[in-house]
Amino acid sequence: MNNDQAANHHSLSEPTLPNLWRIAVPLSGAMLSQSLLGLVDTALVGHLGGLALASVSIGSYLVFILVALITGFGTGWHNLISKHGQTHPRLFSLGLAYAVVISITVGAIGGYITDDLINMFVLDDRINTLAADYAQARLWALPAIALSIGARIYWSELGAPWQYTKILLLAHLANVPISYGLIYGLGGLPAMGAVGAGIGTSIAVWLGVVLQALMLFKKSSSNATISSALFSLNHWQLLLRFTWPPMLQQFIFSLHLAVFLWIISLLGASVMAASFSVLNVGLVLILPAIGLGQSALSLLGAALANGNKEYIIKWSKLILHTGVLSVSVLALFVGFAAPWLAQLLLVNRELQQLTIAALPWYAAAMVLEACIIILGRFVLLTGQRKTVLLLMSASQWLVFLPLLYWLSPAYGFMTVWWLHVGYRVVTIFCFWWMWRRFIKGPLIGQMSTFNKE
Repeated sequence: MNNDQAANHHSLSEPTLPNLWRIAVPLSGAMLSQSLLGLVDTALVGHLGGLALASVSIGSYLVFILVALITGFGTGWHNLISKHGQTHPRLFSLGLAYAVVISITVGAIGGYITDDLINMFVLDDRINTLAADYAQARLWALPAIALSIGARIYWSELGAPWQYTKILLLAHLANVPISYGLIYGLGGLPAMGAVGAGIGTSIAVWLGVVLQALMLFKKSSSNATISSALFSLNHWQLLLRFTWPPMLQQFIFSLHLAVFLWIISLLGASVMAASFSVLNVGLVLILPAIGLGQSALSLLGAALANGNKEYIIKWSKLILHTGVLSVSVLALFVGFAAPWLAQLLLVNRELQQLTIAALPWYAAAMVLEACIIILGRFVLLTGQRKTVLLLMSASQWLVFLPLLYWLSPAYGFMTVWWLHVGYRVVTIFCFWWMWRRFIKGPLIGQMSTFNKE
């Protein structure tokens, strides 16, 4: 990685909408591509019947929970690199090695506990077996996801995120014919049903990594970066300090999601099936916010590193306003298109009605979630990593889950989605107050203190 080029690119970027979109759009596109993997599998196996569809939905969410740990590491890793431009090569290579080790470990643990986790939520042995087999097939791609995160950070810091996104989109487009062929046995491939969808998705993810590696090794500067700094273990403490809070936050989030699904399962199979479809749509809604949050780690991180208060304020306002507006537009579309989306995702009339009722409320919750993601990245950049961890965890475990367990049995399905809106309002206020206090304070003087946290 050309260190000086990456650092200069972000430090000289004017806080304008074109400069923001130049970084955020490719990253959002990459997030869209990854999130669509589960939706593509769901759509492709839809004609196999309800058992296959339920299995893919459950297996996808199990994989999502495990991938959250890897993405948490990636968030801290990116935050570290954006703040320490002079040691980019060592930190990048060390982070890459750690990411692969973590992904292999998470995959091995996930493979061991898959059956037990699925049995907690589903009592139908037919669904359990299919869901476990699908999840096992997807777990093989976890190291590829870790390597893909490294490629995203590399190209983002270099100011060329399209290099990453165009390859990722190409690989994920290839997922459709590969998975379709493995599901239905076309082109001489074996007909593997729902498991074929998982295998096809893993192949597509690895294909993207291979293409990324070929592009990276074409650049002599990339080769020098990786070979000269591989396993620079003298930086491991710094990497650990930046990555353990977001990783722990994602782990706690994963447990919160597991408990959430368990509470939902108590309301009945129909409610659980409809909730999966609503959650799948919600994952797509927050993609612009995730892309903008990743952009903040680079653009706002460079301004913070330089102590440029004017750029810090302008970038933060531009990123937040753009994120809220983008997700609001998508949420309005989902609200109006809820009947069509329900018919697209589901066949059962009862499930369609439940999904139609819940989607507008969850869309509103995702607008609030966009604010949380972006403001959380802002606060993370100030060095208050433990504070972000505690606030996010407390809002989920001390507010949302207890209220959900208490109120949903008495007041029914819609209470789930009303609570999704309510607890996020409190979280937004806390993050906004923390960021505003930082902006109003002696900025440069505070940075050295925050970075020692």
